[in-house]
Amino acid sequence: MKFTFIFACLALLVAHTRAQTYCAGRPGIQLCTGGRDEGNNNRATCQERAMREMWWYNARINDCQKMKFLGCNGNRNRYCSLGSCRSRCKRP
Repeated sequence: MKFTFIFACLALLVAHTRAQTYCAGRPGIQLCTGGRDEGNNNRATCQERAMREMWWYNARINDCQKMKFLGCNGNRNRYCSLGSCRSRCKRP
């Protein structure tokens, strides 16, 4: 009984950790240039990669801004969190 409980807790922890690190729609190489580009949702598979909340770096104001990614195409100025966008792009 204890083993089953411990195993279930461990499985939940692993699932929770993976869910936090996975980000659908993250480009393979991220850049801090290119402006805001929400992409498109022209194909059915785009919805699988769509993230309702993503971030892009705005060089004009030297900060990151929220955007909605539609799931396909777009540029590489796209981040999964405000923190990851700022740590990579924001200048002191």
